[in-house]
Amino acid sequence: MAGSHRTARKSGWVLPLALCLLGTAMAEEPLRVLMVGGGPDQDHNQVAIESNVRYVARLLRPGTTTRVLFTDGKPTSENVQCQGDDQKIYYRAPQLPREDGPSRSPNVRSELGAIVRDLRAHPTSRALLYFTGHGSPNRRSSYDNNFYDLWDQDQFSVRDLAAALKAFPKESPIALVMVQCFSGAFGNVLFEDGDPTGPLVDQRICGFFASVPQRPAAGCTPEINEANYRDFTSYFFAALTGIDRMGRTVTGADYNHDGKIGMNEAFAYTLLHDESIDTPVCTSDTFLRRFVTTPDETVFKTSFAKARAWATPSQLAALDGLSKLLKYSGDDQLSTAYDAFLRIDVQSEDIADVRLIRFVRLAKSIVLAHTLSETGSKDIKARYASLIQGEAANPLN
Repeated sequence: MAGSHRTARKSGWVLPLALCLLGTAMAEEPLRVLMVGGGPDQDHNQVAIESNVRYVARLLRPGTTTRVLFTDGKPTSENVQCQGDDQKIYYRAPQLPREDGPSRSPNVRSELGAIVRDLRAHPTSRALLYFTGHGSPNRRSSYDNNFYDLWDQDQFSVRDLAAALKAFPKESPIALVMVQCFSGAFGNVLFEDGDPTGPLVDQRICGFFASVPQRPAAGCTPEINEANYRDFTSYFFAALTGIDRMGRTVTGADYNHDGKIGMNEAFAYTLLHDESIDTPVCTSDTFLRRFVTTPDETVFKTSFAKARAWATPSQLAALDGLSKLLKYSGDDQLSTAYDAFLRIDVQSEDIADVRLIRFVRLAKSIVLAHTLSETGSKDIKARYASLIQGEAANPLN
């Protein structure tokens, strides 16, 4: 989503309201939602961020327990940056259905604690944590402990979120959606203390992020016309619910033809259709890269036919679709793509390069998942299956 306000890079959004549902038997269990939105200051609090909060709020079922933390928490503060038809920048007060406090780290911790207490009383309930705003890279940590930028220059790191999630009941599915720049690092909440070398946590966490840890994301624009928005939030939630931010019907994401859309399918839809600089990541990507260490040179020697045969229906749709957009053909596509990937600027914003990054990452995840199925330990394979089940759920149903 929003890029770091400390860099000149294009901004992206942060979508961290998330929750993992584990199966149809839990479909009627209550959903607890926390939305954290807004920029770190007035000049980086673009109207697109506010629009994200409003859009996702409209998609929630009536009666959903929802809390919203936004900027300074004051509904009358004129801190939303807009750009009119005359291209001039102006500021107005938020136009949100509710604000429950400022987007500051003590408030985020407090609201997460309130969800924990609620879930302990109702352990089969679900939680969705959605973060939309700006993010900053933490290069000292090799991008493993990046930041979500909160109001008034405050920050919330991967390790901060991991510490808060540690208290969540083991039985309660948690889904994360984070759309800020550099957000992919937050996949490390799968591991104790957010340390990518640590053991897996006991909580049922899954997550979807707008960009790899090293790249900015799209979405933080002051433009008021939402019809022009191209970003992770727009595509992911439109696919997940069948309704885009303009109220139009969206179809085509039911890749396994079971009459339902899971977050995994919405993710694949976004990989294929997102016309922005986004390079989306999900928690299963993070999991596989930790537990399957096959060298890239070996991964990308895999034939395209084998990768297609090993892919899930949603992965197959994205793989074939990206291959077509990249104009690839033949059975050596993975090798061809990897060679091209090694030659591009990893920070490129050219749409062909962005699609190449998505194609290479998706192909790698498909191959690593197959390798895990054949060589992984029983415990790790069971944990991966549970994660995949969580990613296939839909907390908004």
